[in-house]
Amino acid sequence: MAGDVPAATREWVRIVVAENADDLLLYLKRRVDLPEDAADLLGQVLLALWTNPWRVPTGDLDARMWCFGIARNVLRDHHRQKVKQIALADRLREHIQSSPQNENAADTTAWANQRARAIRTAIRTLDEKSRELVMLVHWDGFSLANAARLMSMNPSTARTKHARALQRLETELHHLTAAQSSGARRDKASTS
Repeated sequence: MAGDVPAATREWVRIVVAENADDLLLYLKRRVDLPEDAADLLGQVLLALWTNPWRVPTGDLDARMWCFGIARNVLRDHHRQKVKQIALADRLREHIQSSPQNENAADTTAWANQRARAIRTAIRTLDEKSRELVMLVHWDGFSLANAARLMSMNPSTARTKHARALQRLETELHHLTAAQSSGARRDKASTS
């Protein structure tokens, strides 16, 4: 909370948080699959309260409703993100299932290594912030909101940047795998 916020406002927010945090956590737990997701979401709600203390209404009921309104918005964003993650996982699963499968383990390992190189190459084409955001979320396991916080980025900006980065990666991977496939076909033709 900023140092220029009056002490009475800071104290009011502390009281509102103390009186509502447990109920907010239960509200969130009942609406998500994993308890740790609820804890992360509660952190986002509390962060919103502490970063905008002057917006918290002064009446007990109004403040409680305000907290739950924030929780509802945070939860809606969380569900939207989950839907996008599931769609991306489905697309990746379809891509993997439609990719050529080799019975020879050495060929499979070579293909996996080639795919990993293609992914690293595609990620390097992203601008620095997009690359770091994608790596924090998909390699390091941070939620998009936590990655945004780590990068001192507005969560909304992070969601937009992440979505655009994934679209660019998908396009880049398509081009890279197409180029690698045509190169592999040329190599097989020349050895035959």
